[in-house]
Amino acid sequence: MLRVPWVAIAGNHDRNIVELAGHRAIDAGPLRLVLVDSSHDEFITTDASWLDDELSAYRDQPTIIAIHHPPFETGIWWMDCVGLAGCGLFEAVVRRHPQVVKVLSGHVHRLIQTNWGSCALWVCPSTSVSIAADLDPEHDPSETAEPPTFSLHAYTNEGVVSYVVPVGAAAARSPIAPNAPDFIAWVRGVQKSRRGQFA
Repeated sequence: MLRVPWVAIAGNHDRNIVELAGHRAIDAGPLRLVLVDSSHDEFITTDASWLDDELSAYRDQPTIIAIHHPPFETGIWWMDCVGLAGCGLFEAVVRRHPQVVKVLSGHVHRLIQTNWGSCALWVCPSTSVSIAADLDPEHDPSETAEPPTFSLHAYTNEGVVSYVVPVGAAAARSPIAPNAPDFIAWVRGVQKSRRGQFA
């Protein structure tokens, strides 16, 4: 069970879940989170108008946008065939708003990162099946046996730090202290003098 506040957006398999339908935005500390519903596989002019108005109203607040479909061509040909119609329109709106620091998406079941200028775009991996990272259009669609993973994002004064976190057996932790006690003592000493974002 999650013990923190959470909010969800609909994916293409969730388009009939009324509770997840529609665009919305929330504040999360210093961040504005904008949730764009692309569950119907397209981004049209009414969506663009809503997003542009929302972003215009919060120009001075760092913003992260979550949208199910990657709003760009990933290079995995068969996933691009079932991608977001109107992604160029989405990009045009986002590029007008420099407070957007990151766009998060899913759909492709594979970690992919790119950028539009200073705005990073991140496609989350999957806790379900993983799609093969195969850029050859002659190959048939494939899945891989990679372990399930999810993304974790931390917002700091410096920006967004993103992680890929495994689930299940791949996530088992093994302390290094028994094999490196001197290193642990040394790094704990360094930790006391640090003033980092996560200290």
